[in-house]
Formats: sequence, C-alpha cells, structure tokens
Amino acid sequence: MVVLEYLMVYTESGLPIYSKCYGTFCKTAFKNPELLSGFLSALQTLPQTISTDLSLDSVKMGPTEMRFSRTTPTGHSIVVGLGEDSEEIAKKVFDSVAGVLAMEKFVSLDWTFISSDMMNDFEDELLKTALVDALHDHGGFEDACELGDRCPIHTNAYQNATRRGKIWGMVKDKYTAMRARMSAG
Repeated sequence: MVVLEYLMVYTESGLPIYSKCYGTFCKTAFKNPELLSGFLSALQTLPQTISTDLSLDSVKMGPTEMRFSRTTPTGHSIVVGLGEDSEEIAKKVFDSVAGVLAMEKFVSLDWTFISSDMMNDFEDELLKTALVDALHDHGGFEDACELGDRCPIHTNAYQNATRRGKIWGMVKDKYTAMRARMSAG
C-alpha cells in the first residue's frame, strides 16, 4: 500500500491553492526541520533554475518521495508526496487533481479572490471525490495527519487571500509559527 503523505497545488505564479500533509510528513519535518526548510528553499528557487527544456520529476524528502507535475491547460503546479515512490500512483493523483482544477466552476477562477464557500467546494471535490477515486485501488485515501487541520503545512487560497504570498513562503511562515508555539509550550 502506497500512502499519500502530502499534496500541494499552486498557481503558475506560485500563489497557494491548497497544501496539506496526510500522514507523517509534517511530523518528520518537525523532527528534522532541515527537510522542510530544504524543500521550501528548493521550491523557492525552482522558477529561476529550471528552464522550459528541463523539468524536475521527483525529490526524496526523508521517507517521502515528492513528485512534481504541471497540469494542462491550466498551468497549475502539483506536488505529490508518497510514502514510497510510485510513478503510476503519482500520475493518478496528478490526473485527479488536474480534473478538479479543470472543472467548469474552477477552471477560470481567480484564486487570489476566492470565497470561503468556493474554497470549501474545492476541498470537498478534492478530498471526498478526486483523491478517493485516485487511490481507491491502492489502499484508499485517508487523512492520517496527527495534527489534522492544525497541520503546519495545511494552507489554502482562502486563508491566504489577503496576503498574496507565494505558497512556499506561506507554508514556511505557518511552520515557523507552529514550531515557536510548540517550543514555548
């Protein structure tokens, strides 16, 4: 059984749509903060370092294999973290997320001005249909993150609509704040 550990979806300009840990990825990042810092730094420099002729397919982050894709024709980027590498399962997740992004109600959506209802609708499509269908034949989909919605990697377009920051900066900020709270308490 291959476990979906992590999912990140962001616009072509780097604005967040959705990011969430579903397993032990954020816990591993807390135990080894250099993993998340390295990952976020890599994401931050990707646009400048990869030309149109080159692409990044995957990166191993501790026990999690991160696979990268760009949907078409929407141009959104998707990062899928799996407990063990499987190009086939990653492709199923990419295709299912791309299918949600291509739905009529989302395809021309300006993610910088999204309502909470629209964000909830997107998350419902993603979590209750797309990921369930994509992982049905591979052990199923479950959000087993111990921190649930308090996961420091969990963010979405509505939460960040007023900040208009890049996804990697927002995840880094949430992670830093959560780490500070855990150290203080």
